[in-house]
Amino acid sequence: MKYEIILRILFELLSKKSVTAKYLSEKYNVSVRTIYRYIETIEMAGVPLYTTRGREGGFQIIDTFKFSSTFMTVEEFEKTIEALTAITDSVPNKVLSSAINKLKASIKNEYSGFEMKSGNLVIDGGPWGDTVGYKSKLKVIEQAIEENKKLQIKYHDRNGTITERTIEPHVIVFKQGIWYTFAYCELRKDFRFFKTGRIEQATIINDIFIKKDLSKIQLPFDSWYTSVEAKKVEMEIDTCVLSDIEEWLGIENITNENGKHIARASLPFDDGLVSKIMSYGKGIKVISPKELKDKIIDNAKELLNNYKKDASD
Repeated sequence: MKYEIILRILFELLSKKSVTAKYLSEKYNVSVRTIYRYIETIEMAGVPLYTTRGREGGFQIIDTFKFSSTFMTVEEFEKTIEALTAITDSVPNKVLSSAINKLKASIKNEYSGFEMKSGNLVIDGGPWGDTVGYKSKLKVIEQAIEENKKLQIKYHDRNGTITERTIEPHVIVFKQGIWYTFAYCELRKDFRFFKTGRIEQATIINDIFIKKDLSKIQLPFDSWYTSVEAKKVEMEIDTCVLSDIEEWLGIENITNENGKHIARASLPFDDGLVSKIMSYGKGIKVISPKELKDKIIDNAKELLNNYKKDASD
């Protein structure tokens, strides 16, 4: 969030004659003192700024300043533009789109004959098939964040419970191929992660909220499932499902020990985990904890009994 604001301030300075600390403070919901720190960061990056006092004063960039050809290599420009474009394809953002156009214009002026190559990076967090509805939800969430407006959502949790909630969206998070919204939930009176795929409806309401300074809030990436206890799980993985488990848990959490693929990870211990493991059939064998093994055995017995009943009918 910090560096996103710094980037936006930089483009404000490039596109306007002068901007004040008070104006930037109110626009980005941070203190004037924080704005001065951000300005110092921009100066340390080599952008020549000066300050004028008085009613019409503020921060300004020296008129003769421009990005030099040594600021980035052509390849660095290409990759930066490619990454920004991939993001805006999934989550449309006017500021990022403007930044992309300015970067393209800058490099074209420095390098004659420059043409963007077809990108190697594509980001699409939606499900396979028609993703129009999914991307529309992301667009609504992004708009609410930009305008500091609350969202009314209908949310399906992992247990199948449907609730209507009012949330204050602060930031969109992309983790393990899934888009989440990090927001303050008025129902739970706390910050929560909401999976975009579990949001049935999202409507912007006119209630304005004041964003919290996320630099002072530790996003709970290490305890992602705050309502479910996480346990250390150890599993033996068969080669037939290895690639799927690598995508699920991350290849760094899987080792080869004495010719066997062993996965170790801290996972939310609930019915969802049991269903996930059972969906891989004999491709996964739980080593520990014992209580997880017992739950899988009990579920397997119930499944077998259901089929036995069908066979006897």
